[in-house]
Amino acid sequence: MFQMLDVSLHPHLTEISEKVTFEANHVLFKQGELGSEFYVIRSGEAVIDVSGNMEILKGGDYCGEGALIGNGTRRATVMAKTQLDCLQISRSKFEALGLHEKLQFPKREKVNKRHQMMARGRHNTVHMSNISREFEEAMMYARASTKAEKAAEKRSYMEVQCSVLQEIFSERINVTVFVLVPLGLFCKWKDMGPGIIFASNFCAIIPLASILGQATEHLSTHTGQLIGGLLNATFGNAVEMIMCIQAVRAGLITVVQGNLLGSVLSNLLLVLGMAIFASGLVRKEQHFNAKGAASNMRCQLVASISICLPTVFHYVSENQSDDAVVSISRICSILLMLVYGMFLLFMLRTHADLFKDEACDEEEEEGLSPSFSAILLLATTYVVFLASECLVESIEEVSEKYNVSKAFIGVILLPIVGNAAEHSTAVSSAYKGMMDLALGVAVGSSTQIALFVVPCAVMFGWVFDQPMNLDFSMFDTVCQMLAVFLVSNVLSHGETNWLDGVMLMTVYALIATQTLYIVED
Repeated sequence: MFQMLDVSLHPHLTEISEKVTFEANHVLFKQGELGSEFYVIRSGEAVIDVSGNMEILKGGDYCGEGALIGNGTRRATVMAKTQLDCLQISRSKFEALGLHEKLQFPKREKVNKRHQMMARGRHNTVHMSNISREFEEAMMYARASTKAEKAAEKRSYMEVQCSVLQEIFSERINVTVFVLVPLGLFCKWKDMGPGIIFASNFCAIIPLASILGQATEHLSTHTGQLIGGLLNATFGNAVEMIMCIQAVRAGLITVVQGNLLGSVLSNLLLVLGMAIFASGLVRKEQHFNAKGAASNMRCQLVASISICLPTVFHYVSENQSDDAVVSISRICSILLMLVYGMFLLFMLRTHADLFKDEACDEEEEEGLSPSFSAILLLATTYVVFLASECLVESIEEVSEKYNVSKAFIGVILLPIVGNAAEHSTAVSSAYKGMMDLALGVAVGSSTQIALFVVPCAVMFGWVFDQPMNLDFSMFDTVCQMLAVFLVSNVLSHGETNWLDGVMLMTVYALIATQTLYIVED
């Protein structure tokens, strides 16, 4: 925890540490209040309550790190479950030694509602089952008093909006947008060469994707659950959608097909593999809800079959015209979009208990208003449109100049742009033991792409009079079918280990290697 401090400073930590003891049900601190002490638990158990999401803290865990760095505002309520022996470090003593300038604590994971919607909040109920009824009532009382205190500290409308916008744009990934986006557009304006234009706009879209996801999250909180789910499904994959629209309009059908396939493969193999491996680094086996994963994988299998059938039809029916394949693809796409609509209805209405939103019991936090959320969403979408236009226009020249196949650009490089934020969320969540959430992000995102973004790309081909179809190459189709069957097998038992993660990443590396050698017609 203090590994960033030089070893010579460790004795100072001992000097400023004090041993303290708390009786059971004692509230160490409440969410929203100012704090000045940091605690390391030596023995006993405590419960940390972050807006209704509870976790057990045991010996070796810590809490109250905001008192040592940041503004000192408590982001959670912590109560002793049993008698608690702790080491206490006060902020005044810590800053007197200048240690606050040499230390950075990892922030607790912030997971947006799109990811919460895709995952079942199973780990929360597991923690709650270990808490006695009396203790649960005590925590509810502490939480209620915290809400009352917060109600008395309501800020003005503009203060809230400015504060939330500042929080969004000050995040480590998002703040780079102010440098990368102007740089990408400047490189295009000065015509600095396809490689520089591609690389600069490639990097610029990564923070834009993160901001776009957060804007969608804030807007969806002001709508009903079903409308919010549709918003998340539509704008959650807006980067992939916009790049596909740009590429379809430019007639780069193989790039679009490769990008869509790559998004599915990267989520199913690379992201899921990295998440399982990360979790395996700190625990022998990872357990998760197999039923929730199975429902997503069945939808993924339906999408794979819909792509496989037009491809097989084209190969076995040599006398059929290309128009027949396009027509079949459009019919299949309409059916896929209907399936996805029914899947959302199943997940958000008829069987919502199977996909319980982790945030359903949380208090409503102050966020962007509908108007500010819509403005941020539309503005970010427009900037993504500009950056993706520069990116897509440079693909042809990059492929020719640097002898890189379009298949590699579409299947491997472009999916990294749209899924960077989700990749980070899935891996960090799995490392912290939240495998259900990691699976929801990785598998759920690939399901959204396969059932929603892929048919949308075909529909836009219809609009732009381009022969966009579901006749992916035989190599692409085989890769997708094998990946779906492999992941289904890995997730079928409700538990995994680090070796499963290695296997998934290895298959992804094999596919990436072979796409380098694909020769375009």
